[in-house]
Amino acid sequence: MILKKNTQEFENFIKEINQLKEHGLFFTDTHAHIHFDELKSGYFLEDCITNSVKRIITVGIDLKDSQNAYEFAIKHKGVYATCGVHPHDSENFSVAQIEGFENLLKSEKVIAVGEIGLDYFRNLSPKDKQISTLLTFTDIALYHKKPIVIHNRDASKDIINILHNIIKDNFYGGIIHCFSGDKTLLKWALDRGFYISYAGPLTYSKADDLRDTVKYVPIDRVFIETDCPYLTPIPFRGVKNDPSFVIYTAYTLSKLTNTKIDILAEKLENNFKQLFGSLDNF
Repeated sequence: MILKKNTQEFENFIKEINQLKEHGLFFTDTHAHIHFDELKSGYFLEDCITNSVKRIITVGIDLKDSQNAYEFAIKHKGVYATCGVHPHDSENFSVAQIEGFENLLKSEKVIAVGEIGLDYFRNLSPKDKQISTLLTFTDIALYHKKPIVIHNRDASKDIINILHNIIKDNFYGGIIHCFSGDKTLLKWALDRGFYISYAGPLTYSKADDLRDTVKYVPIDRVFIETDCPYLTPIPFRGVKNDPSFVIYTAYTLSKLTNTKIDILAEKLENNFKQLFGSLDNF
């Protein structure tokens, strides 16, 4: 990881990014919230192009927010949306909202169901409501033949037990978003065909256990993300996160896997196409 800006390592990496652009290679931020108020002006899009980040998935967390994600996506080439209910927001979900989500899923711009899952760290919604909402949206994803984007925090056992009984041969893929390093979940997720997505914490100085998990993840099963406006990677930690910073997670991943950055960009793009097909970039 690059610990500081204005170092030789930093400058060398920026040169590598410029070379990527010359060869038409780029990165996708596979999990962002750029339709949130902090980012919806799109001020960062020019920086994304500079950093060879040319596709973004903006992720919905409830019905209204998913509609906002969709509306942002349809205005920008290379931006796609998901729709779902975050476990924090599951207490406010009702079956009356399902039609609204299903209408969103009719759009080619809405490419996955999520983020959905369980969060027992904060427990902002009751566990039973989190579980029932996860079940509902997994069923919706299967019906609409869409991948799922899973949020997990301190809930691996229930995530595995719930999804293992639902996901059979008719599974259309999924992502464990912002992977936290849980090796039990990692093994199960890889066995079931999930992709593992690493965010800014991969670059943090105290994240040795998380970085250790990279060696267990095949390069053809990895994604990178920002989860912006949160979890800004080093060397920009303390600044509001945006998709242009995903390259620093990519850099750390390239070093951990001993993969040249251009090769990593190609492999990540192949992974994206395997899950979502060929989608435009900007």
